[in-house]
Amino acid sequence: MMKIYLRDYDYTETLSTDFPMTMFQIQDTLDRHGNRRNDNTVKFMLSQFENLNLPQSMCSREFTADIYRLNLFADRFEKLESAEKAVFKCLVRANPDCTFEEMLSMTFGLDSVPVFPCSEYHELGEMVIENEMMPELSDCPDELLELLDRDKIGRLQAEREGGRFEDGYYCEPSCYVQPDVEITIGKPERCVFRILAVPKDGEPTDAQWVSLPCSREKLFELYDMVCCDFESALPMITKESFGDMHRIGVLNELAEKVMQRDYYSLRMLKAVMSAENVTEIGQAIDCIDRLSEYDFHANVRNESDFGREFLMRNLPTNFPVSVLDRIDLQDFGAKMAEQTGCVLTPYGAVSAAGQELYRTFVNEPAEEETESEEMEMGGMSL
Repeated sequence: MMKIYLRDYDYTETLSTDFPMTMFQIQDTLDRHGNRRNDNTVKFMLSQFENLNLPQSMCSREFTADIYRLNLFADRFEKLESAEKAVFKCLVRANPDCTFEEMLSMTFGLDSVPVFPCSEYHELGEMVIENEMMPELSDCPDELLELLDRDKIGRLQAEREGGRFEDGYYCEPSCYVQPDVEITIGKPERCVFRILAVPKDGEPTDAQWVSLPCSREKLFELYDMVCCDFESALPMITKESFGDMHRIGVLNELAEKVMQRDYYSLRMLKAVMSAENVTEIGQAIDCIDRLSEYDFHANVRNESDFGREFLMRNLPTNFPVSVLDRIDLQDFGAKMAEQTGCVLTPYGAVSAAGQELYRTFVNEPAEEETESEEMEMGGMSL
């Protein structure tokens, strides 16, 4: 896995994430990350201490990329053979200012770079002689070849070809030929759950991925099958909470209800499920039916955000709100969240059922004062 730190565009939060991920995990990461730009672009840095198999120069820079392309990069790098990873690292070291898109392209065409299993010049010199890699040595008698300094031969080969040693390999990155590859990322399948199902008496090779919601006819086919793996657009609904395939009908009902909602409602649903610790399918269906009871703000995910938003909505309209940018509102936001019943989830702020997030608190006059005022007004109440 590749450990990556995602930064939001206000530089107020960092999200540590393992790549590559499934399509559902990517969307959930965007939801938790804020996704304030409403696109798939993320700012990120590669963890220096948890990605020791990457060139450290890559881990000292900040990049911007489409998260799906970032996921493709992590997936391709993870699947490279050790020799290919050595070539990739040599290419990055030889091009320290390369962009992320160039690094992604460098995961293709690595077989164009000569690579040999050796880690120092003497070994390289021996390999050069044995494989006749230097034209001037081709006519040299065997007796003289035995007298040649292997270390010097290896150094000369590396200087001529711009060769580098990396992870027990010698590579010549100057020979790299970038392939003419157009990298396209298709749109993820629109579904809510994916189940890897196999017949009860079937072999693992018989397993197939099935997407929900699906037709009633397909449900009947799945009923007596076995769930081998489970992917969910709702992280709270897991393989464990699903149970066995006899519950496929109610899971499909949940999927159908989710599909009827827009993207914002799905994010709100995850916030409510997170706030109320919902992990069961039936509870999730109930949450969907009660979403209108909640107040939700997607871009408020911490106490400081909530405190600032609360003040902006309750201060006089002519108040200079820029003053709030210089004030630490974390403690105030935490206290107001507690007073209002707001829960700050990774997906945004969500109210208690039937409540508002930023409701104004008004002090009611004491009963004695009210009676006195009514007497002074001749029994007319205000």
